[in-house]
Parts: sequence; structure tokens; C-alpha cells
Amino acid sequence: MSEQPEEAESSLTVKRDTTASRDRVWAVIADGWTYSQWVVGNSRIRAVDPNWPEVGSTIRHSIGVWPALLNDITVVEVCRPKEQLVLLAKGRPFGKARITLNLFDNPDGGCRIEMAEVPVGAPMGWVPQRMALAAAFPRNRECTWRLASLAERRTPEEID
Repeated sequence: MSEQPEEAESSLTVKRDTTASRDRVWAVIADGWTYSQWVVGNSRIRAVDPNWPEVGSTIRHSIGVWPALLNDITVVEVCRPKEQLVLLAKGRPFGKARITLNLFDNPDGGCRIEMAEVPVGAPMGWVPQRMALAAAFPRNRECTWRLASLAERRTPEEID
């Protein structure tokens, strides 16, 4: 794997092993319409670029609970299919967050999902990185659990 954001190397990166293959996990990630099913805090998807998850493509989503919904956008910064996805989530008015997802084969089958999230820019970007990673840890643990669960339920027909 090539160079990646330093937060992905942190001990506070969430690591989850799943029986699902990297193909199955990537199939969930590559289906932008599933984003609100596995990303905690997202309540609905408004639009997914047809070329998702290519670099520069976007998902337009809403966060929060009705009637207090915020419309936001997530942009792909790095995409190496079945290996790595780096996203920039624009969470106005709170700032932006960079989310790094890495997938690795497990020797016993299945794969490992690793997820890290750090704020980028003001105002949350002023928070020390270790503190930001610790704050995101519970949310990312739930995200990876949901992602793994969706992937484990995928059938081979749903991957193509």
C-alpha cells in the first residue's frame, strides 16, 4: 500500500475483522446508496454521483434527525478499489473531516477493515489529532460494525 494519511497509522484507528471478503466489503462501499446505512449520523442520501467512488465524485447526504437536518456532501480524495478510500466529509457548520478506510486480507479468510477520522480545517481542526481520533473512535467502531454486517449479508450476485 502506498503513502496514506498519518491518522491511518494511529493506535486509535478502528480495526474490525469480518468474514466478508474484500470484494464484498468494497461492494458495499462502492454502492453510495448504502452510505447512510453504515455511516453513523447520516440520515438520508440525496444524490450519489454515477461514477462513485472515483476521485472527485460525491455523495450528497443529510445528517441529523428531522426536523434538524443539515445537508452536506462527501468527496472522494483517494480511491484504490478494494484497498483504500479516503473521503472528505464537509460537515457544515462544524468543519470538515477526513475519513480513511483501508481493507486488508486476513490469513484466515475474510478481511480487516480499518477506519480513522480526523477533523480538517477550522474550527474542529484545531483539536489535537490524538484527541480527535479518540473522540471519533466509538462512532467509527459502530461504522465498521455496520459495514461488516452489510458485507457479510451480501450475496455473490450483489457484488457484480
